[in-house]
Amino acid sequence: MSTVAITLTKRDHALIRATWSLGLVSASVLRDVISPATSVKTLSGRLSELAAAGFLRRTRVVGGPAGHLWLYGVGRRGAAADPAFARPWRPPEFHLPHTLEVAETLAALVTPGRLGRLRVTEWQGQAELRAWHRPGEAMADLYVRWSTGDASGGWHVEVDRGTESRHALRRKLFRYLHTPDRVALVVTTSDERARNIARLARELGARVLTTDRQTLRSGAPVVVYDVIKGCRRPVDELPS
Repeated sequence: MSTVAITLTKRDHALIRATWSLGLVSASVLRDVISPATSVKTLSGRLSELAAAGFLRRTRVVGGPAGHLWLYGVGRRGAAADPAFARPWRPPEFHLPHTLEVAETLAALVTPGRLGRLRVTEWQGQAELRAWHRPGEAMADLYVRWSTGDASGGWHVEVDRGTESRHALRRKLFRYLHTPDRVALVVTTSDERARNIARLARELGARVLTTDRQTLRSGAPVVVYDVIKGCRRPVDELPS
């Protein structure tokens, strides 16, 4: 099998790592997360080169408003960039809508100013979290670490697409009681569902913040239901 010769840049490594961490991801999300100053068209050209060289695998998903969507995951030569990428996790087909929603959520979280004074300094996707996961523990869809001034913290992000029952949500939130140092950020489908999930978390005593996808992506100041403080507040108003 012929291989296209290519020299990996620092940005290339970041792109490959992001596709490994998220499973499958679109060019627009990769642009927002890794290289926001680059146009999607320009970045797509480089992604095609990385795919031709075997570092990425390109998958065409048919359907949706645009007719089709190209998604990127780690390719057969991923281990050449990092040995950890040798056996990449990829979502099953039925899980794909959720995987794409997780990636879109990450893109919103890392957007400068979206979280007010908070700035995301690092993140981990499902592949990395799976590597550290212990049976019985909560396994979030994302982990993000933020900082502001002298303060810093992290959220275990749960992306809820509104398909889980109250019982399933209760079981998921209950697992966070075994790791009381963790704060979960639940991003769901509507303000009403965010409020209801916050009430459920409060019943359990879990350390949870909730918001909805429209609030997170609108560009307006993000507010959350804070189970810890028992109120609705701006996301960057740190608990006292």
